[in-house]
Parts: sequence; C-alpha cells; structure tokens
Amino acid sequence: MLADIGKYLQDKSIATLGTDLFLGFTPDQPDNCISLFEYAGFSPDLHSNVEYPVLQVRVRDKNYSDAADKIRRVMKCLHGLHEQTLSGTRYLLIKAQGSPEALERNQADLIEMIVKFEILKETNFPDDE
Repeated sequence: MLADIGKYLQDKSIATLGTDLFLGFTPDQPDNCISLFEYAGFSPDLHSNVEYPVLQVRVRDKNYSDAADKIRRVMKCLHGLHEQTLSGTRYLLIKAQGSPEALERNQADLIEMIVKFEILKETNFPDDE
C-alpha cells in the first residue's frame, strides 16, 4: 500500500520518492519531507478480499505554514480518491479520518503535522495450495 500511494503522490508532483517522500520511516534529513506509515485498521471482510488499513501521512518542515500547505495538498490529492487501481491493487475509497493536526516541534525545532486516512482496498490474495 505504501509503495502504491507513494508513487501516486509522486505522480501528482506532491513529492519525490527517496528524496523528500519516504515509506515507513522518516530519515534525519532532509528537514522538509513527507513520510507514509501503514497501521492496522479494521478487520478484513470475511466474504471478500476487502481490507481496511489506515494510512498516516506525516509532514515535517522548518516552517509551520509550509508544513500546513504541504499536508493540505496531500489531503486534496487523497481524500475522496475512489475506484482507482494503483499498481494492480484496487482502492475502493481513501478517506481522511479528520483534519490535519500539528504535533509539537521536535528536538531539531521542526514542525510535524499528521493526518490519517481510512483505506478500503481490494487485495488479490494468493490461492492456498
């Protein structure tokens, strides 16, 4: 999921994978970056291949207004995205769980903001043998 959404954000010119967009971790540098994290969501359906993970987007920046602008661009890009196939996975819906929120400044005095998304995706599991 992280690779699919990371590539989608890159294709939408939000950020560049490996430069200022990272999957599953936030490096010490650069100061201004976006990181994507996957969390357990709700139980998968019993009678279909639909899963419900949660995506957290974390934006870090030197400047509060720049961080807020960047996370709003991510929200505009992802919130309400539906019926999209990304790298072979069908995303039925991506929906923000709420508005972005600012965290305290970190030890390097950088502002961090987060927003979480509920994901409904259809996964093709390999057949059991």
